[in-house]
Amino acid sequence: MSEPLAETRTHATATGRVNQKLRTRRALIEAAKELVAAGATPTLAEVADHAGVSKTTAYRYFASADDLIGEAYFDSDLPDADEVLAEAGPDPTDRVVAVALAVSDMLLGHERAMRVILRNALDQSLESGDGAMRFGRRRRLIDAALQPLHGKLTKRQLAHLKDALALVIGPESIIAARDVSGLTPEAASRLTAWAAQALVEKAIAEAGGAPRSRAGAAG
Repeated sequence: MSEPLAETRTHATATGRVNQKLRTRRALIEAAKELVAAGATPTLAEVADHAGVSKTTAYRYFASADDLIGEAYFDSDLPDADEVLAEAGPDPTDRVVAVALAVSDMLLGHERAMRVILRNALDQSLESGDGAMRFGRRRRLIDAALQPLHGKLTKRQLAHLKDALALVIGPESIIAARDVSGLTPEAASRLTAWAAQALVEKAIAEAGGAPRSRAGAAG
């Protein structure tokens, strides 16, 4: 077997395992949401049974039913891309700022749940040794916000910008703003929007475009 082919198959196998873990995690969260919507306060074993997975498997993903139900609520409140971007218009900077503000406001509105979910992800990462399985919910919103830049940035530039925005839109940046910088929730939200704006403007400038200043985005 040639080395490139071996690498391709290894990558495909690894990707398959990751996708399977994400599907299992998603199944557990969807099962929890269904049971809670029906008025139940399920145990982790009951959620696992409803999802069609073993209790042992469920415990690999969540430490308790509270952790799972907390993430289910969190998942339900994730901003919808169409709603967030409805009034943002075609300007990519406006769109990314709208996403950054919406995500930060949602996270700060569920700050305790956010911290529990992040703790659970870190615990899972430490136990498994191969990284925590997370949905990348923010990536869907970032992808939608950057649609106007398709064809204006190269694929490499666009991918780089998406990765950079994932660093400043999400719970990790909120934790840094709140715990390291000691910011209020409002200031933390404005700061993430300012950082996201700066990244978009830099990417556009590097691609030869003319960045547009949005005075006051950071407050």
